[in-house]
Amino acid sequence: MIALTRRGITASVAGLTLAASLAGCGLGASVVGLHDAPAERTDAAPLNVDGAEKVAARVLDAAAAARGATGTAAAKAQSEVLAGAALAQAKAATRLGTVTASDPLQQSSDPEVVAVSSGKAWPRAILVGTLDKASKTQTLHVLMSASATEPFKVHASVPMLPGTSIPAIGDLAVGSPLVKPTDKAGALFTPIQALTGYASGLNYPKPTVNKSIPTTDAYATALRSSTAAQVRSLGKLATLSQKHTVVPDNTIAFRLADGGTVTFGQLVRKDVITANKAAKELVIPGTYSKLIGKTKANKSITINSLENLVMVVPATGTTSTVGADEQIVSATAE
Repeated sequence: MIALTRRGITASVAGLTLAASLAGCGLGASVVGLHDAPAERTDAAPLNVDGAEKVAARVLDAAAAARGATGTAAAKAQSEVLAGAALAQAKAATRLGTVTASDPLQQSSDPEVVAVSSGKAWPRAILVGTLDKASKTQTLHVLMSASATEPFKVHASVPMLPGTSIPAIGDLAVGSPLVKPTDKAGALFTPIQALTGYASGLNYPKPTVNKSIPTTDAYATALRSSTAAQVRSLGKLATLSQKHTVVPDNTIAFRLADGGTVTFGQLVRKDVITANKAAKELVIPGTYSKLIGKTKANKSITINSLENLVMVVPATGTTSTVGADEQIVSATAE
Protein backbone atom coordinates (compact mmCIF):
# COMPACT_ATOMS: atom_id res chain seq x y z
CA MET A 1 0.00 0.00 0.00
CA ILE A 2 0.98 3.62 -0.46
CA ALA A 3 0.01 5.86 2.40
CA LEU A 4 -0.67 9.58 2.18
CA THR A 5 -0.27 11.32 5.50
CA ARG A 6 0.00 14.95 6.43
CA ARG A 7 2.99 14.36 8.69
CA GLY A 8 4.94 12.67 5.97
CA ILE A 9 4.38 11.11 2.59
CA THR A 10 5.73 7.74 1.53
CA ALA A 11 5.83 5.64 -1.60
CA SER A 12 6.24 1.89 -1.26
CA VAL A 13 7.98 -0.40 -3.71
CA ALA A 14 5.02 -0.10 -6.06
CA GLY A 15 6.44 0.18 -9.52
CA LEU A 16 7.22 3.33 -11.45
CA THR A 17 7.83 2.95 -15.18
CA LEU A 18 10.90 5.01 -15.96
CA ALA A 19 11.26 6.51 -19.41
CA ALA A 20 15.03 6.51 -19.46
CA SER A 21 16.68 8.35 -22.30
CA LEU A 22 17.76 6.65 -25.51
CA ALA A 23 15.73 3.53 -24.56
CA GLY A 24 13.45 4.42 -26.02
CA CYS A 25 -11.33 20.86 -24.56
CA GLY A 26 -11.13 24.48 -23.86
CA LEU A 27 -11.48 25.53 -20.21
CA GLY A 28 -12.82 28.78 -18.80
CA ALA A 29 -11.10 30.65 -16.01
CA SER A 30 -14.10 29.96 -13.77
CA VAL A 31 -12.92 26.41 -13.04
CA VAL A 32 -10.06 27.68 -10.91
CA GLY A 33 -11.77 30.34 -8.85
CA LEU A 34 -9.97 32.76 -6.60
CA HIS A 35 -10.10 32.64 -2.82
CA ASP A 36 -10.20 35.43 -0.28
CA ALA A 37 -7.05 36.44 1.50
CA PRO A 38 -6.72 35.16 5.08
CA ALA A 39 -7.51 37.17 8.18
CA GLU A 40 -4.84 39.49 9.48
CA ARG A 41 -2.68 36.77 10.95
CA THR A 42 0.90 36.49 9.78
CA ASP A 43 1.37 33.08 11.41
CA ALA A 44 -1.52 31.33 9.67
CA ALA A 45 -1.60 29.43 6.42
CA PRO A 46 -3.60 31.26 3.69
CA LEU A 47 -5.96 28.28 3.21
CA ASN A 48 -7.31 25.76 5.68
CA VAL A 49 -7.06 22.08 4.81
CA ASP A 50 -10.61 21.74 3.50
CA GLY A 51 -10.29 24.88 1.41
CA ALA A 52 -6.95 23.77 0.00
CA GLU A 53 -8.29 20.31 -0.87
CA LYS A 54 -11.27 21.82 -2.71
CA VAL A 55 -8.98 24.11 -4.67
CA ALA A 56 -6.61 21.26 -5.48
CA ALA A 57 -9.37 18.90 -6.63
CA ARG A 58 -10.87 21.55 -8.91
CA VAL A 59 -7.56 22.63 -10.40
CA LEU A 60 -6.23 19.09 -10.91
CA ASP A 61 -9.44 18.03 -12.65
CA ALA A 62 -9.16 21.07 -14.91
CA ALA A 63 -5.51 20.25 -15.54
CA ALA A 64 -6.38 16.68 -16.52
CA ALA A 65 -8.84 17.97 -19.10
CA ALA A 66 -6.24 20.42 -20.39
CA ARG A 67 -3.57 17.73 -20.68
CA GLY A 68 -5.97 15.65 -22.76
CA ALA A 69 -6.86 18.53 -25.08
CA THR A 70 -5.63 18.42 -28.66
CA GLY A 71 -5.16 20.80 -31.56
CA THR A 72 -5.64 24.52 -31.15
CA ALA A 73 -7.66 24.04 -27.95
CA ALA A 74 -4.70 22.54 -26.11
CA ALA A 75 -2.50 25.64 -25.86
CA LYS A 76 -5.27 27.85 -24.46
CA ALA A 77 -6.58 25.20 -22.08
CA GLN A 78 -3.14 24.34 -20.73
CA SER A 79 -2.01 27.93 -20.19
CA GLU A 80 -5.14 28.57 -18.09
CA VAL A 81 -4.40 25.84 -15.52
CA LEU A 82 -0.71 24.98 -15.89
CA ALA A 83 2.47 27.00 -15.41
CA GLY A 84 6.20 26.55 -14.95
CA ALA A 85 7.58 23.04 -15.27
CA ALA A 86 4.12 21.48 -15.68
CA LEU A 87 3.29 23.75 -18.61
CA ALA A 88 6.64 23.20 -20.32
CA GLN A 89 6.18 19.45 -20.07
CA ALA A 90 2.56 19.58 -21.26
CA LYS A 91 3.43 21.68 -24.30
CA ALA A 92 6.13 19.24 -25.35
CA ALA A 93 3.96 16.17 -24.83
CA THR A 94 1.06 17.67 -26.76
CA ARG A 95 3.26 18.81 -29.63
CA LEU A 96 4.82 15.37 -29.95
CA GLY A 97 1.60 13.46 -29.31
CA THR A 98 3.06 11.65 -26.32
CA VAL A 99 0.37 12.31 -23.69
CA THR A 100 -0.43 8.85 -22.33
CA ALA A 101 -3.21 7.44 -20.17
CA SER A 102 -0.63 6.91 -17.41
CA ASP A 103 0.25 10.61 -17.28
CA PRO A 104 -0.26 11.83 -13.68
CA LEU A 105 -2.51 14.64 -14.90
CA GLN A 106 -4.67 12.23 -16.91
CA GLN A 107 -5.92 10.51 -13.77
CA SER A 108 -9.02 11.39 -11.74
CA SER A 109 -7.85 13.15 -8.62
CA ASP A 110 -8.63 12.71 -4.94
CA PRO A 111 -5.88 14.94 -3.57
CA GLU A 112 -4.67 15.04 0.01
CA VAL A 113 -3.01 18.20 1.21
CA VAL A 114 0.56 17.69 2.39
CA ALA A 115 1.49 21.34 2.93
CA VAL A 116 0.33 24.91 2.34
CA SER A 117 2.55 27.97 2.28
CA SER A 118 2.57 30.07 5.43
CA GLY A 119 1.60 33.73 5.90
CA LYS A 120 -0.42 36.04 3.72
CA ALA A 121 2.28 37.13 1.28
CA TRP A 122 2.24 36.11 -2.37
CA PRO A 123 2.89 33.78 -4.04
CA ARG A 124 0.88 31.15 -2.20
CA ALA A 125 1.27 27.43 -2.78
CA ILE A 126 -0.35 24.11 -1.99
CA LEU A 127 1.48 20.77 -2.03
CA VAL A 128 -0.80 17.76 -2.52
CA GLY A 129 -0.40 14.07 -3.16
CA THR A 130 -2.55 11.84 -5.36
CA LEU A 131 -2.57 8.08 -5.80
CA ASP A 132 -3.34 6.28 -9.03
CA LYS A 133 -4.94 3.07 -7.75
CA ALA A 134 -4.39 1.17 -10.98
CA SER A 135 -0.63 1.64 -11.15
CA LYS A 136 -0.11 2.29 -7.40
CA THR A 137 1.88 5.36 -8.42
CA GLN A 138 1.86 8.31 -6.05
CA THR A 139 2.33 11.79 -7.51
CA LEU A 140 3.22 15.08 -5.86
CA HIS A 141 1.66 18.27 -7.26
CA VAL A 142 2.50 21.91 -6.52
CA LEU A 143 -0.29 24.42 -7.07
CA MET A 144 0.56 28.11 -6.89
CA SER A 145 -1.17 31.49 -7.10
CA ALA A 146 1.18 34.35 -7.95
CA SER A 147 -1.04 37.19 -6.70
CA ALA A 148 -4.49 38.08 -5.37
CA THR A 149 -5.74 38.41 -8.95
CA GLU A 150 -4.26 35.14 -10.20
CA PRO A 151 -5.94 31.71 -9.88
CA PHE A 152 -4.10 28.68 -8.61
CA LYS A 153 -2.33 26.74 -11.35
CA VAL A 154 -0.41 23.47 -11.38
CA HIS A 155 3.31 24.27 -11.50
CA ALA A 156 4.67 20.75 -11.03
CA SER A 157 3.39 17.17 -11.10
CA VAL A 158 6.04 14.54 -10.45
CA PRO A 159 5.61 10.81 -9.73
CA MET A 160 7.39 9.58 -6.62
CA LEU A 161 10.07 6.94 -6.99
CA PRO A 162 9.53 3.51 -5.39
CA GLY A 163 10.45 3.23 -1.74
CA THR A 164 10.92 6.97 -1.19
CA SER A 165 9.41 9.36 1.33
CA ILE A 166 9.21 13.01 2.34
CA PRO A 167 9.85 13.95 5.97
CA ALA A 168 7.37 15.91 8.08
CA ILE A 169 6.79 19.37 6.67
CA GLY A 170 5.09 20.97 9.68
CA ASP A 171 1.75 22.01 11.12
CA LEU A 172 -0.82 22.59 8.39
CA ALA A 173 -2.59 25.21 10.52
CA VAL A 174 0.56 27.32 10.49
CA GLY A 175 1.84 26.38 7.05
CA SER A 176 5.31 25.96 5.66
CA PRO A 177 7.43 28.83 4.34
CA LEU A 178 8.22 28.87 0.65
CA VAL A 179 11.96 28.91 0.11
CA LYS A 180 13.66 30.99 -2.57
CA PRO A 181 15.83 29.00 -5.01
CA THR A 182 18.97 30.69 -3.64
CA ASP A 183 18.01 30.55 0.06
CA LYS A 184 19.97 28.08 2.15
CA ALA A 185 18.79 28.99 5.67
CA GLY A 186 18.84 25.76 7.71
CA ALA A 187 19.26 23.36 4.82
CA LEU A 188 22.37 21.55 3.66
CA PHE A 189 22.20 23.31 0.26
CA THR A 190 20.07 25.92 -1.45
CA PRO A 191 17.45 24.43 -3.81
CA ILE A 192 19.51 25.52 -6.83
CA GLN A 193 22.72 24.07 -5.36
CA ALA A 194 21.04 20.73 -4.74
CA LEU A 195 19.58 20.55 -8.24
CA THR A 196 22.83 21.66 -9.84
CA GLY A 197 24.81 19.08 -7.88
CA TYR A 198 22.43 16.34 -8.95
CA ALA A 199 22.59 17.49 -12.57
CA SER A 200 26.39 17.52 -12.52
CA GLY A 201 26.44 14.02 -11.08
CA LEU A 202 24.36 12.76 -14.03
CA ASN A 203 26.53 14.27 -16.76
CA TYR A 204 28.23 11.81 -19.11
CA PRO A 205 30.99 10.93 -19.74
CA LYS A 206 32.45 13.23 -17.06
CA PRO A 207 30.13 13.58 -14.07
CA THR A 208 31.06 15.78 -11.14
CA VAL A 209 30.39 13.73 -8.02
CA ASN A 210 29.33 15.31 -4.74
CA LYS A 211 29.02 12.72 -1.98
CA SER A 212 26.40 14.87 -0.25
CA ILE A 213 24.23 14.85 -3.41
CA PRO A 214 24.13 11.19 -4.48
CA THR A 215 22.77 9.95 -7.79
CA THR A 216 21.89 6.44 -6.65
CA ASP A 217 18.11 6.77 -6.87
CA ALA A 218 15.95 4.70 -9.23
CA TYR A 219 15.76 7.37 -11.93
CA ALA A 220 19.50 8.04 -12.03
CA THR A 221 20.24 4.33 -11.96
CA ALA A 222 17.90 3.63 -14.90
CA LEU A 223 19.32 6.55 -16.85
CA ARG A 224 22.88 5.41 -16.25
CA SER A 225 22.01 1.86 -17.31
CA SER A 226 20.34 3.09 -20.48
CA THR A 227 23.30 5.30 -21.30
CA ALA A 228 25.73 2.43 -20.83
CA ALA A 229 23.66 0.23 -23.16
CA GLN A 230 23.64 2.95 -25.80
CA VAL A 231 27.39 3.42 -25.55
CA ARG A 232 27.92 -0.33 -26.01
CA SER A 233 25.70 -0.34 -29.08
CA LEU A 234 27.63 2.54 -30.63
CA GLY A 235 30.96 0.79 -30.16
CA LYS A 236 33.83 2.64 -31.82
CA LEU A 237 31.69 4.24 -34.50
CA ALA A 238 30.25 7.09 -32.42
CA THR A 239 30.40 8.78 -29.03
CA LEU A 240 27.64 9.85 -26.65
CA SER A 241 27.58 12.88 -24.35
CA GLN A 242 24.91 13.94 -21.89
CA LYS A 243 24.56 17.38 -20.31
CA HIS A 244 21.99 18.21 -17.61
CA THR A 245 21.22 21.88 -16.85
CA VAL A 246 18.92 23.38 -14.20
CA VAL A 247 15.99 25.61 -15.19
CA PRO A 248 16.14 28.14 -12.30
CA ASP A 249 12.72 29.70 -12.95
CA ASN A 250 11.02 26.32 -12.51
CA THR A 251 12.33 25.75 -8.98
CA ILE A 252 9.90 25.65 -6.03
CA ALA A 253 10.73 24.62 -2.46
CA PHE A 254 8.89 24.21 0.85
CA ARG A 255 10.65 24.38 4.23
CA LEU A 256 10.68 21.10 6.15
CA ALA A 257 10.17 20.85 9.89
CA ASP A 258 13.90 20.19 10.42
CA GLY A 259 14.96 23.29 8.47
CA GLY A 260 15.64 21.45 5.22
CA THR A 261 13.55 21.66 2.07
CA VAL A 262 11.49 19.57 -0.31
CA THR A 263 12.56 20.97 -3.66
CA PHE A 264 10.81 20.70 -7.01
CA GLY A 265 12.98 21.40 -10.03
CA GLN A 266 13.38 20.90 -13.73
CA LEU A 267 16.47 20.05 -15.76
CA VAL A 268 17.09 20.27 -19.47
CA ARG A 269 19.02 17.27 -20.78
CA LYS A 270 20.89 17.27 -24.07
CA ASP A 271 21.98 13.92 -25.49
CA VAL A 272 24.41 14.19 -28.40
CA ILE A 273 25.56 11.22 -30.47
CA THR A 274 28.54 12.16 -32.66
CA ALA A 275 29.83 9.97 -35.47
CA ASN A 276 33.54 9.16 -35.58
CA LYS A 277 35.55 9.25 -38.80
CA ALA A 278 35.09 5.51 -39.24
CA ALA A 279 31.33 5.83 -39.39
CA LYS A 280 29.76 6.60 -42.76
CA GLU A 281 26.43 7.54 -41.21
CA LEU A 282 24.25 7.19 -38.13
CA VAL A 283 20.98 5.28 -38.36
CA ILE A 284 18.34 7.11 -36.35
CA PRO A 285 16.08 4.86 -34.21
CA GLY A 286 12.42 4.82 -35.21
CA THR A 287 11.25 6.73 -32.15
CA TYR A 288 13.45 9.67 -33.07
CA SER A 289 13.37 9.39 -36.87
CA LYS A 290 9.68 10.28 -36.81
CA LEU A 291 10.51 13.32 -34.70
CA ILE A 292 13.46 14.41 -36.81
CA GLY A 293 11.93 13.62 -40.18
CA LYS A 294 14.70 11.42 -41.53
CA THR A 295 16.24 8.04 -40.85
CA LYS A 296 19.97 8.79 -41.17
CA ALA A 297 22.47 11.43 -40.04
CA ASN A 298 25.97 12.13 -41.34
CA LYS A 299 27.50 13.86 -38.31
CA SER A 300 25.38 13.87 -35.18
CA ILE A 301 22.01 13.38 -33.50
CA THR A 302 20.86 15.71 -30.71
CA ILE A 303 17.93 14.90 -28.41
CA ASN A 304 16.57 17.46 -25.94
CA SER A 305 14.46 16.39 -22.96
CA LEU A 306 12.98 17.82 -19.78
CA GLU A 307 13.59 16.08 -16.45
CA ASN A 308 11.26 16.87 -13.55
CA LEU A 309 12.59 16.17 -10.06
CA VAL A 310 11.64 16.21 -6.39
CA MET A 311 14.55 16.32 -3.97
CA VAL A 312 14.68 16.26 -0.19
CA VAL A 313 17.45 18.55 1.06
CA PRO A 314 17.88 17.92 4.79
CA ALA A 315 19.53 20.08 7.43
CA THR A 316 22.35 17.55 7.70
CA GLY A 317 23.49 14.41 5.93
CA THR A 318 22.83 13.83 2.23
CA THR A 319 20.12 14.80 -0.22
CA SER A 320 17.74 12.27 -1.72
CA THR A 321 15.81 12.29 -4.97
CA VAL A 322 12.28 11.07 -4.28
CA GLY A 323 10.47 11.88 -7.53
CA ALA A 324 11.38 12.02 -11.20
CA ASP A 325 10.09 11.75 -14.74
CA GLU A 326 11.07 13.04 -18.16
CA GLN A 327 9.67 14.27 -21.45
CA ILE A 328 11.33 14.47 -24.87
CA VAL A 329 11.10 17.98 -26.29
CA SER A 330 12.88 17.91 -29.64
CA ALA A 331 15.49 16.15 -31.76
CA THR A 332 17.72 17.24 -34.64
CA ALA A 333 20.25 15.57 -36.92
CA GLU A 334 23.15 16.78 -39.04
